[in-house]
Amino acid sequence: MPLKLITIEGAHNDLLRALFDAATDLVYFKDLGGCYVAINAAAAGVIGLSSDLVIGKDDFALFPHHLAERWRLEDREVLAAGTAVTFEEELDLAGGKLFLHTIKSPWRDESGEIIGVVGVSRDISETKRVARALKEAESRFQKLFASDLMGIHIPDRFGGITEANDEFLRITGFSRSDLEEGRVRWDRMTPPEYNSLDREHIAEASERGTCTPYEKEYIRKDGARVPIICGYTLLEGSNDQYIAFIQDLTALKKSEEAMRQAEMLNTAGRFAASMAHEINNPLAAVTNLIYLAARNDKMGDETRALLEAADKELARISRVVAQTLRFHRQSTAPVLADVSEIVDSVFSLFDTRLRSDRVLLRREYSTNDRLLCFNNELRHAFANLIGNALDATPDGGSIRVRVTRGYRGRDRREPGVIVTIGDTGSGIPPSMRNRLFQPFFSTKEKTGTGLGLWATENIVRKHRGRIAFRTATGTARHGTVFTLFFPFDGVRSSSV
Repeated sequence: MPLKLITIEGAHNDLLRALFDAATDLVYFKDLGGCYVAINAAAAGVIGLSSDLVIGKDDFALFPHHLAERWRLEDREVLAAGTAVTFEEELDLAGGKLFLHTIKSPWRDESGEIIGVVGVSRDISETKRVARALKEAESRFQKLFASDLMGIHIPDRFGGITEANDEFLRITGFSRSDLEEGRVRWDRMTPPEYNSLDREHIAEASERGTCTPYEKEYIRKDGARVPIICGYTLLEGSNDQYIAFIQDLTALKKSEEAMRQAEMLNTAGRFAASMAHEINNPLAAVTNLIYLAARNDKMGDETRALLEAADKELARISRVVAQTLRFHRQSTAPVLADVSEIVDSVFSLFDTRLRSDRVLLRREYSTNDRLLCFNNELRHAFANLIGNALDATPDGGSIRVRVTRGYRGRDRREPGVIVTIGDTGSGIPPSMRNRLFQPFFSTKEKTGTGLGLWATENIVRKHRGRIAFRTATGTARHGTVFTLFFPFDGVRSSSV
């Protein structure tokens, strides 16, 4: 049966024909055999043929078999249902991919009898591409939001935070429930001294849409301060809400502080070396004068004995000065050395103190293994620990030093040398134990520099070793024991 649109006569027919061909949607009519009875210009353009060449053909003559078979099944579904059916499909045609939203309805004659199928398809390719791009962008954002690369959150300019990722909560110390209950606010976390800085950058974001990242601090839930860098961008369509990030600068600040402290230590070392040189010159002169005076035959025995005692003290001072120079002159290459001999060389520095304080020294050396090491640096580390032990040990107390062969860990796979230095002092208070290896922290408020244990730990790490301590402050049991482990291949693995 011919299409009614085509058989309408006169101006009405021309009007409908013009409307049919001008439609941007794909419009077509098929008879019950699946052949095209009418098709508009937009639909024919997709096929790549003129309307005249399409009329009378079915889908199998125009399209790949799999598409023609799909559409035949769709047509049968529409005819069986007797009502409009909606389909959404992706087509891979010669002209490229198309996404179509199609409504197919039964085509009825004037008596209501179904005589075919009428279809209207709308090209939604651009909508699909935009939706897919939005979905991909949302997926990327969600991955970034869920990552621990930075703390991401949604704040407003009044201090509230409506959403935040896990990294933001980790940095600030709050929980997810704190956030959901409205207890996480950037205005309350910001110390007062940063308020003006915040106002400047909020004004910048309001004017430009985004602000220059800047450094500040947040007060964590536990009350501690954390240094951060933050930045934010105004959300599209909002004057009050932002998408913002923060990054924890704690590690960076520690690194900067360590570099600053290392420079301070280097400066102090150069000063100590300079002073040692200055002391050496008059020291040598005084030693020579005492030597010459002692050879005077006219001198009495009492004076000679005093000169000999002075000569011994000057010799001790000379050793201390020489030791100071060794500490400053870092070895450029490791050497094989007996750890017991290195420890023994340190005790000569403390002979007078050991005697005057009546401190009993117990040495237990059970290995002669030679360790590849920076021997002067080990001498420095042992001097720090033994000096601390002497400071802590009361008159009549004791210091015990052991050098043994041992292993790292319970698996006993890595052999090395273990040095143990223990004292019978009062022990280290619990409040100080966590900070013991921090630079410039000292348990000796008036006399300590706070650098000894920090330097010792760094020397041990340079040898890929381990340092640990145990301490007790009780009445019956008190004192501190430091244990150092140096693997035989520590320097070879890390420094050579």
